[in-house]
Amino acid sequence: MARGPYTGRGFRRQCVGDGTGCLIGYVLPMRGARSGNGGWSRTIVATLAILVVSALVAELAARWVFGLQTLHYRWPYQPLFVTGDYQYLVPNDRLAFAPGGPDALGYKQHGFGFYASPETMPASSTPLSDFLFAHDRSRYSAQEVDRIACAQPEAILIYVLGASVAQGFSATGKATTWHAILERRLRERLGRADVYIFNAAMGGFVSLQERLAFHLAVAPRNATLAILLDGHNDLVIAAHSGVRPGDPFQLGLRFSQFYGDGFAWWLAQHSAILHTLMRNELDDHVLAYRRRLEQDDALFARHAGAIAGLYSENMNELLASCRGRQLACLVALQPSRSLSAAHSGVVRDDILSQKRMVALYDALKAAVAQSPEHERFLDLTRIFDGADKLDLYVDSIHPGDRGQEVLAEALLAPTLAALAGAKPVKVPPQRCERLR
Repeated sequence: MARGPYTGRGFRRQCVGDGTGCLIGYVLPMRGARSGNGGWSRTIVATLAILVVSALVAELAARWVFGLQTLHYRWPYQPLFVTGDYQYLVPNDRLAFAPGGPDALGYKQHGFGFYASPETMPASSTPLSDFLFAHDRSRYSAQEVDRIACAQPEAILIYVLGASVAQGFSATGKATTWHAILERRLRERLGRADVYIFNAAMGGFVSLQERLAFHLAVAPRNATLAILLDGHNDLVIAAHSGVRPGDPFQLGLRFSQFYGDGFAWWLAQHSAILHTLMRNELDDHVLAYRRRLEQDDALFARHAGAIAGLYSENMNELLASCRGRQLACLVALQPSRSLSAAHSGVVRDDILSQKRMVALYDALKAAVAQSPEHERFLDLTRIFDGADKLDLYVDSIHPGDRGQEVLAEALLAPTLAALAGAKPVKVPPQRCERLR
């Protein structure tokens, strides 16, 4: 039975002529038109909600199921040295309070930035480098160094610069580091209790940063001798991080942070998925960098030459400064497992192949041999030679406790020889007065 012009809710029958041909269509009334727009809005909102929930589920799965992590800056930014001390398990929002961070320098967070107050009155520029004495294996803080230097002007004060091996990073404790062992040996041999070894090395540093550390942390203070234990980082940092030879390993990262997509970097701190994508991009770039160095002999030769030249420049300048200050200084080339293995007839690759590592060390030693300061270089690259000594390493470069002892013994005689002709360099008394 016909129901009038409408066949049901929203449907309308339109007949033509005698009514034998009819079309049935859906008609939206005016009020229904507004309902339709609302339907589209609800569809869009529902779609966005599904996307957000899916993203959250994917993010949670990435973290809990696959163990992915968000971006974490465990190496805090340091305004002069590019990188500061390695702060294990410190949340990103606590890095500002790490040694050498803005809070330690008197910059307090207000609103969107860090600002110094008019009451912030530094007595010296050396606090910019005080974080160098705050690492886990340092036995004297910067404040203790200044107290001892000012209170005992006749003491034998030895400063150590370098990277993680110089820190004694892989020792099980402060007392088992090579510099603690060497300090005890020197006190025994010299019959003096006022022999101190202050460690201002920092993991990850290259010779450029050590050169800066010398001028900020050592030169302004009383000193008898400076020992630099280094070399390996200069050889491998570029292939490790994709930076130029001689540059700090985080320089590219800092450029990316300041000149790249800031929103993407912020998002990576909150998204394990995006951080993983960024890490994969970095890893792909670094692997491509290494492949080129392994496959292209001409490119590798230029690479090795650049590294050796930059290292030689930094150490020559530092040693010339020592000579000008009449300060005894000694540069010791550190060993690596790959090189020790090659000397022992065993194959051990490093960041680059053993063949390339040997070539890099050869280039470095050739540059040192041509240095006008070559007499103040010490080659320690063979102290772990022999298959029975390779297990003194805990990884590709760091020696364990027994290796720390070998390293200390290797440095004992050269240190005694350097001290024999050394004259303590004293700073003007005004420095100690300013620090009181």
